[in-house]
Parts: sequence; C-alpha cells; structure tokens
Amino acid sequence: MRGLGVNALVIPNGLAAEALIRPEREAVAAFRARLCDRTVVSKVARWDPDKGWLLAIDIVGAMKQHGWQPLLIARGGVEPHGHEVLAAAAATGLRVAERVLPKPSVRDLLLAMEGLEGVDIVSMRSPLNRDSLRVLFHASAAVLANSGHEPFGLVGLETMAVAGVACTGCSGEDYAVPGYNALVLETADPQEFIRLFRELRASPVRERALRRAGRVTAKQYVWPQIIQRILLPRLRLFISPPQLG
Repeated sequence: MRGLGVNALVIPNGLAAEALIRPEREAVAAFRARLCDRTVVSKVARWDPDKGWLLAIDIVGAMKQHGWQPLLIARGGVEPHGHEVLAAAAATGLRVAERVLPKPSVRDLLLAMEGLEGVDIVSMRSPLNRDSLRVLFHASAAVLANSGHEPFGLVGLETMAVAGVACTGCSGEDYAVPGYNALVLETADPQEFIRLFRELRASPVRERALRRAGRVTAKQYVWPQIIQRILLPRLRLFISPPQLG
C-alpha cells in the first residue's frame, strides 16, 4: 500500500472483554482429577499445514519417550490435512481416539476425558463452547499455539487471558515474550519444546509467574484497550494533523 502512496493504519487483533473471564475452579479441578497421571497438552486450530500440527505430533512423541505420559487434546476443523496429521500420529505408534460431544459444554468435555487409558491423542470432533475452552486452556500443562505462519494468533492470547501456558511460534505473535509470558518455539525441532517445558515444569514458581504475566499481557489486548491506546490517537492525527511552526 505504501508503494501506491497509501499509509496503512495497522492495529493488532484483540480480545473481547469476556475472554478474561476465569474458568470455574470446580471444573478445572474435575478436569485435572480425571487426568491426574497425564501431562495434558492441547491444540485448537484449523487442520492446516501452517498451524504446526505435525510438529505437535512430534512433540507428543518426544514427551512420551521422556516418560511424561502425554495426552494431546486436539480440536481441528474439517480440512483434509487432519487425516494426514492423525495418520502420521498412528504411523509413529501413537494411539488416537475420537470423541463426539452431545453438547459443547463443560460437563460433556469432562465426560469425554474418561476412559483414555493408553490413548495418546484425543481428536475432538465436536465444537467446544467458550466455557469449555477456558477450562481446557487453563488446565492444560501447555497449549500448543505454534504456527509456521501466523500474522497475529488469537489462541495464544486467549490462553494467556485465562492464565494458561501458551506455547507459540515465532512468526507474528508480537505479544509473546519468551520465558516471561509464554513459551516460544523458534524451530521445528520437538526437542526445543522438551527443553523449554522441562525447565518450566521443574519450577512451579516460574510457571505461576508465567501464567500471571500472560494474563496481564492479555488485558492489554482487549478491544477497549486497543482502541484507546492505538486506534484513537491515529484517527485524531488523521482528522487534525499537527500544525507546524
């Protein structure tokens, strides 16, 4: 646009204020109780190669090799890449189960978390409502919001909003500060995640600090904040340019 003589007004994506609502403590406790012997990671994204699904599969495999008893809760879309992802998981010896929820509620999410002994990946074939996503993002040990190409990913920010552990890529999530409010992957090597996650889980104090910092960050990206901090000052500049002299 600049080459055409047009100055573009660029603002970040943002969250609705409701994104900051904390999940119900009882639901989080019930979720963790059902999976108390597992290291739960989750990923919610379209089945798209750019979303880093194959890396997520490699990460689960690496976690299993380290004896962490991982469980990936995966919610994809309807895209055909999903078949490739789940086939790749099965080819590496990971056991995949599917769950279809009668309703997209917290109660049905909790029921879906039963009977998963020996399962490595749960493919959620039904939508999850906002309350369910809040529980999932907060209760997971990490949310894999890694992407190979992401202009401004919202899943990582939604995870931060509920004090979850977001693990992003390095392609556009400007809000993610490595080690401060998120885990940030710079490569497609699953051992990078293993190293970062091992250091975090070895220090509960550091994990709590990262979760708190993520929530503080998310509060700066709700739409009222973006409008007040970024949009309005620029609109005022366009309407009333500063006088020279």
